[in-house]
Amino acid sequence: MGHDLSKYIDPVINSADLKHSQRMSTIAPYYNSGEVDSSLDTLTLIPKLLQESEEKLKSNDYDAYISLLQRASNLGSGLAAAKLGFIYLNGLQDSSAVINDTSSSSSSSYINYMISPDYELAAKYYFIALKIINQIVYTLWDMKLLLDVIVAISELYRYKFDRKMDIDLWNKGLELLKLFDSTLNESQFVKFQTHENNQMRNAIKVHILFIFALTHELDHNYSDAMKIYYECDKIGPTSISYSADKLVKKSHTKYRLLRKEFDKKTPNVLPICIQCNFEPKDTTEIWKLLVCPKCQQVASCSRQCLQLHIDNDH
Repeated sequence: MGHDLSKYIDPVINSADLKHSQRMSTIAPYYNSGEVDSSLDTLTLIPKLLQESEEKLKSNDYDAYISLLQRASNLGSGLAAAKLGFIYLNGLQDSSAVINDTSSSSSSSYINYMISPDYELAAKYYFIALKIINQIVYTLWDMKLLLDVIVAISELYRYKFDRKMDIDLWNKGLELLKLFDSTLNESQFVKFQTHENNQMRNAIKVHILFIFALTHELDHNYSDAMKIYYECDKIGPTSISYSADKLVKKSHTKYRLLRKEFDKKTPNVLPICIQCNFEPKDTTEIWKLLVCPKCQQVASCSRQCLQLHIDNDH
């Protein structure tokens, strides 16, 4: 925060729930290399980089296309970083090179990948986009762009990341998402947004909360997972994002299934410590109680209390 920011006009990436806004922001002052005139200031340089990148894409010069987007991203273009994330998430296909497959009995064809999907690189660039956006005062956030980025990151968490194999990537993303969740919950943030932006805010929160709940579920923190799935369900349909509305329904189902399993595993004992009368305040504390392994009829708040009960009553 505190950086000078400027808005730009930029082409749109078209895809179901990834319809990039025509606005973008930059926070970097200069870039002194490449084909674009380096004497231009940033206000002019970044739009030219992005415009030239589209021209390179149309002429199938994919290396130059990626290079120009990387340069714009290095300058602080959140949109350029998001475009790179989109490319590596979905792959870049050469529509002019259709290859016929004659190895099978039925003739078929497929489009050649010029850049293959790479979820780690996709995550890298989407995280860069979040970092750039986070440098901007939230009253200037492009909510459409932020929603597009969060939707894509949600897809990475649900379909690409492995909680154990990609733990560093997973946790790095969580840190960024927590920053945005905190800002989105500020009363001043809601106050200064339009009705449409607040709808997008709800859609963004749904995706972020779902990722948090999924993390707790995979880590077997079922009580916390249930709480967040329930919170996600309470937001309800956003009417602005189909993917967010699907996650609201999924959260409702997840909560019911976890609640059912949780109730099965919860010991059928009075949730009060048999020795010191400690009474848990919520389900998380209830789950931490230790049930007597001998009688299975009472609970204790600690191993010390449990041992006293066993010594005195068994």
